Amino acid sequence: MKQKKNITFKKLIMLFATVILPFLLLGMFMIYQNSTSERSRTFSVIQDETDRTAAELTDTIEQLQHTAAEMAEQANLKELARLAFLMTPYEAARNILQLQEQQTSIRNANPYIENFVIYYPDRLQAFNVKEGGVPSFFEFTEEEYAELAGERNRFDFLTVYNQKLTEVILPTSGAEFLIRVDLASPVIAALLENAFSEYDYYYLLDVFDHAYELTNLSEEQLDQFSGQTGRVSIDGTRYYVFAATLPYGDGKLEFFFPEDQLFRDSRAYQILYLYFGMIVLAACCLFLLGSYSLINKPIQMLVGGFQHINRQDYSIRIPSRRGSDFDYLYQEFNQMVGELEILIEKNYQQQLLLSKAELRQLQAQINPHFLYNSFFLLRRMIHDELYEEAGEMADTLGLYYQYITRNSQDYMPLGKEYHHAMLYCEIQRLRFGDRILIETDPLPEKYHRILVPKLIIQPILENAFNYGLRDKVEGGLLRVKVEDGASGLTISIEENGEDLSEDQLSRIQNKLKETARGNVLQEMTGMLNIQRRLCIYFREQEKENPAAVREKVAGEEYLRAERSELGGLCIRLCLPGGLL
Repeated sequence: MKQKKNITFKKLIMLFATVILPFLLLGMFMIYQNSTSERSRTFSVIQDETDRTAAELTDTIEQLQHTAAEMAEQANLKELARLAFLMTPYEAARNILQLQEQQTSIRNANPYIENFVIYYPDRLQAFNVKEGGVPSFFEFTEEEYAELAGERNRFDFLTVYNQKLTEVILPTSGAEFLIRVDLASPVIAALLENAFSEYDYYYLLDVFDHAYELTNLSEEQLDQFSGQTGRVSIDGTRYYVFAATLPYGDGKLEFFFPEDQLFRDSRAYQILYLYFGMIVLAACCLFLLGSYSLINKPIQMLVGGFQHINRQDYSIRIPSRRGSDFDYLYQEFNQMVGELEILIEKNYQQQLLLSKAELRQLQAQINPHFLYNSFFLLRRMIHDELYEEAGEMADTLGLYYQYITRNSQDYMPLGKEYHHAMLYCEIQRLRFGDRILIETDPLPEKYHRILVPKLIIQPILENAFNYGLRDKVEGGLLRVKVEDGASGLTISIEENGEDLSEDQLSRIQNKLKETARGNVLQEMTGMLNIQRRLCIYFREQEKENPAAVREKVAGEEYLRAERSELGGLCIRLCLPGGLL
């Protein structure tokens, strides 16, 4: 079963996330609410200030209108409106002087007045107070007077004259004259520029549908957002628009604030909360790392130890860690592994004794059919008067059975084991004649003296003859190939039998793998017995002298089955390096 890794640590993370996540979500909600509240508060403050500025400008316009209207009711202004021949020169001069004093006083008292002009149509003279309080007069035409009077009747008292925002006031009755008050655009601009000291912004005062515009925007900038409200883009920067209306002249006052400046306080809070969140996240990571080191890592060490045991590595020991709650478990684990190693050692010794007993039983259970067939073959040779071949057959049989019956050693030099296998091949060659061709490679001289378990080659050859080639009437081929590689010696025994199916091959491979892994419950046939004895033998060799077996065969499958290039079964006997 596949081991799931870090289960405890994952559960710890899930538990931690379950506890922390609501607080993080609550923090994010509070940041959002605070940002929204701050945004609404900023918008409200700016809109209130916009309305206040518009109201202040409206009050100024109305105050000027009231002042001019009161002056229009003065007796001296009405007397000057009479025909000139009805007044003496003294009276006219006195009234004009008094009028100019009043003009000067009003103009100097109110900075929003640029010009304060009184027009007398009968005289075709207009009296003015120049900058610095110097009175003057100028002449005008009846058309100019009619135009001013017409503007007054059309737009109440507010109009645009000579590109200036102007108030035109007429007396209520009696006299024929009017008062023109030009508002000072620089003073109005100063009012609009100083309305918000903490922001860099644009303003626009629009009266009579663009007839009069007072702004710090360029014409190109005005064209960029003409007709837009709410949010506009000026020179690629987003601006919020705050507007208020004036009750006269369809006036509209607008302020344009850059988005970055409006929300810099809220963004500062957001950045602060972000840093706080990063600190909290870093603290969480430190907590998880500490938890991993204190809990999950020790558990993984225990899991790793059990995985070593599963791989039959009983040398594993977990070092003790003072002050750790897992130290007791480590000590118990190490003690368990030590006792298990002793039990495994005893089990190996028992398996070794068992394998020796099985070997002796195998030696005693000589295939009677092979013995009978050999005698029948020998009798036929003698009957056919093939005395030389019969003598050769008798010598070969003698050497063959001598190796099996007289030698009680469990391990033999590979040279003798290979020679015994070649004797078996020779007997089979004499037995089958031309039906089966046998090809063999010589064993390299350097491998002749290495010790191997007895009878590990001949049973494989016997299996090839009895199963792979038994139905071959002609054209049979058995090949014994010897390959000396970097990882060790490989002896391949293959035949060209035609009865091996894929299912049969798969079963043979699975049984060899299960035997290599130590499954002793299945029936022990000849090849499986060899696989088992080789595993036990090389484990003993490795324990006695680890350097003797430098490179193990993959998965300790000393016998491996595969499909032969000849078409039948190929059994490879792999002996690891380091045996020389």
